[in-house]
Amino acid sequence: MQIQEAFTVAAPPEAVWAFFEDVEKVAQCVPGVRSVDTLGPDRYKVVASQKVGFISATFELTMELAGKEPLRHIEFTSVGKSIAGAVGSLRSRDRVDFAPAEGGGTEVRLTSEVAVGGMLGALGHKAIASKSREMTAKFAAALRGQLEQGDRV
Repeated sequence: MQIQEAFTVAAPPEAVWAFFEDVEKVAQCVPGVRSVDTLGPDRYKVVASQKVGFISATFELTMELAGKEPLRHIEFTSVGKSIAGAVGSLRSRDRVDFAPAEGGGTEVRLTSEVAVGGMLGALGHKAIASKSREMTAKFAAALRGQLEQGDRV
């Protein structure tokens, strides 16, 4: 299934791009991420927990940079399985596009191709898309907070 979300941050594309190049900082903004370990250049192990409806799971994912064009977009892939909670698997290809926003700031557009197996996959597209919107709103708020905090330092 494909999921698309977009939001605007009040920072120039250069600042947003620089933030996204720091995986540790980005991970701090993603709801449910418990840890990020570097496995090698542009390759990471991510542990994240999520709850969709009454079903929760903790996933261990291997995330890898798939490509980037500075100040324009960054792409990565993730694959993993649950290590606690509901049994399942997750595979995604994610792209983040950056563009100057009208009136200033940066428009951030997230596009994900997601495949979820197991109990979470049985919840269906609507439940997963709803959770994605909720997570994107929380991520956007955290990202704005981090970028604003960075302006004050």
